[in-house]
Amino acid sequence: MAESPLLVEKKRDALRQGLLGLGEQVEGALCQSLDALRGHDLDLARKIVDGDSAINLRRRVLEQEALLVLAAYQPAGADLRMVGAAMEMVTEMERIGDYAADVARILLLNADQVFPAPLVTFVTEIGEAAVAMFRDAMAAYGRNGGDPAMARAVAIRDDQVDALQRELIAAIVASIRSEPEVAACGVALSWMAHNYERVADRATNIAERVVFIATGQLPELN
Repeated sequence: MAESPLLVEKKRDALRQGLLGLGEQVEGALCQSLDALRGHDLDLARKIVDGDSAINLRRRVLEQEALLVLAAYQPAGADLRMVGAAMEMVTEMERIGDYAADVARILLLNADQVFPAPLVTFVTEIGEAAVAMFRDAMAAYGRNGGDPAMARAVAIRDDQVDALQRELIAAIVASIRSEPEVAACGVALSWMAHNYERVADRATNIAERVVFIATGQLPELN
């Protein structure tokens, strides 16, 4: 039997707060990955890798909570959209956490390398743009009922990240041609940038879910 709308709303809001908390945790890992890259901080990189399991656990807990809400409270309309979207969003966020850990792992695998400073700056610029997209997508989600205009504005910025990545690859190729000894560094940095580009893609997916929650429409923003 369906529960009262007030109880469903309470459970929905608790789930939303859980997702926002996971978003803060994932954003923290992303920012730490950028700090580790800038400072070639191997201790911080290990901390990020070790902390990824906590993000994975929180994802599983939130998925279970969403399933319980669906099974026990039978939400409808906007409540149903919110709970259904939440299950997809936790998967997106967990993968974004994986990208932060992957950047840290690449840094650890190249512990003895001295990355060219201009290329590091380029990668961090890509990372910062991607993190900002994720942060704003979660902010759009956190607004009452979701903010579709803000979510769409987030998605538009994905093209900027893609363009930056292409520029980085061109810079890496030029660097390797002039200094072949930096090839290993270039490959490592290109993989780091790829992880941040995927963060931007997943942030766009989250933005799509925000639009769906608010409007009932699921646009292809990517």
